[in-house]
Amino acid sequence: MGRSDRVNVPPPDETATRAAREAGLGVYLRGFRARHEAEERPSRRRPFTPFLVLLLAGAALVLPALATRLVGPGLGVPLLLLPFGALGWFLWRSFRAPAAPLRPGEYVYLYERGLVCPGEGGTARAVPWRSVTAMHQDVTRTYVNGGYTGTHYAYRLRTGARQGVTVGGFLDEETVPRPSDPQIRELAQIVLDETLRRAMAPAVAALEDGERVEFGEVALHAEGIGLPSGTAPWERVRRFEWRGDGLVVVRTAGAGRWAREAKEIPDFPVFWALVKELFPHAREFRR
Repeated sequence: MGRSDRVNVPPPDETATRAAREAGLGVYLRGFRARHEAEERPSRRRPFTPFLVLLLAGAALVLPALATRLVGPGLGVPLLLLPFGALGWFLWRSFRAPAAPLRPGEYVYLYERGLVCPGEGGTARAVPWRSVTAMHQDVTRTYVNGGYTGTHYAYRLRTGARQGVTVGGFLDEETVPRPSDPQIRELAQIVLDETLRRAMAPAVAALEDGERVEFGEVALHAEGIGLPSGTAPWERVRRFEWRGDGLVVVRTAGAGRWAREAKEIPDFPVFWALVKELFPHAREFRR
């Protein structure tokens, strides 16, 4: 029972339910273990725990030696046990699995028409799908000394010029999933599906009408691609790649080379799907 209590997402409370109702999100579907952070709110810095470890370690060495010199080993031995016991307890609490339930910033509620992100102090933020103006995805596989350590997922949902929320998590995809692992991959697929549903049809309609579809500083057109350095017809595009490091590279005969990380391109799943239709030679290299 204790293990399930540590990993289960609690049901929506009154605040989350009210936020969903006021935003018209419809029926509650399920909760996901995934972190979220509001874009307009600065993140709080966590306490500097290494300082506490050094302080306890210093006390564990200095106090017994001082007591032994001034009083004798009769007092030095007990003082030796106390600081080392406190240090061991602190390290055990720092590295063991959390016994408390998930914090509000560690889970997200999914409703029919959007998300609800619980906050500290009994607050909750509703994110209707209809209010999302752009999505930026950042999926990065991390390596240490050549060995894979995990994949970082982050999906920034913009709801205004300087407003939005980012949902994400860190997951080792090469190990057997554990009950305490984030459920970010399942939530990510929903975010991607909603992005395609929101933006794909208008983009296709605009292309069919001969209009340009802009994705940040790059624009797609049925006849060519618009880059900061100029517009190039598709027949002058020599290379279009989505590399394994997340970099999107375009080389043209006239406008030169353009490269940006996929996370900088708004609604990237829509962008890449259209690129593959307009330029069938586009290549994708994913790890």
